[in-house]
Amino acid sequence: MGGDPHQAEFPEPGPPQGGSRLYPALFSFAFVRNPWDRLVSCYRDKVLGDAPDFTTLHPERGVAYCLARFDAFRPGMPFDEFVEAVTAIPDEEADEHFRSQYTFLTNRYGQLAIDFVGRFERLAEDFAAITHKLGLPSTKVPHVQAARTRVPYGQYYDRATRAAVAQRYREDVHLFEYASIG
Repeated sequence: MGGDPHQAEFPEPGPPQGGSRLYPALFSFAFVRNPWDRLVSCYRDKVLGDAPDFTTLHPERGVAYCLARFDAFRPGMPFDEFVEAVTAIPDEEADEHFRSQYTFLTNRYGQLAIDFVGRFERLAEDFAAITHKLGLPSTKVPHVQAARTRVPYGQYYDRATRAAVAQRYREDVHLFEYASIG
């Protein structure tokens, strides 16, 4: 088991039919991640290149291909400048790696429109709950696209960057009940 998570294909929701669910005929689930942790992961992977087996950096721009279209990103930029760049790009223009997570999981009324929301922070436990609900055999979730070293994400933040991320991802923080970091 393994593979490139960027190669995964997902079904597109059908046209809205007045209902509240994105996939009315399917059991639908997704995993969300703490916005502060998610942004550090994006920075380390897409700007610093800390997951070399999965992310190819654009040869001229020096950042991951998905960020190369934005002039705001440059290789090795300081984290506070990365946060400033991300927070200046609205969801409508944002790359999926830093677009607000609620935009993937809500209907046109802004309501959560899937059956189950798991958390990256408890991935194995929540995935086990899904396989149990679906009557599938227990499966160990592989750890792919890991950074070379583990660094607690809170170490990247100061008061200003913590507040900027809280504001930028306020809908995710509210909907998925995340608390700001210390």
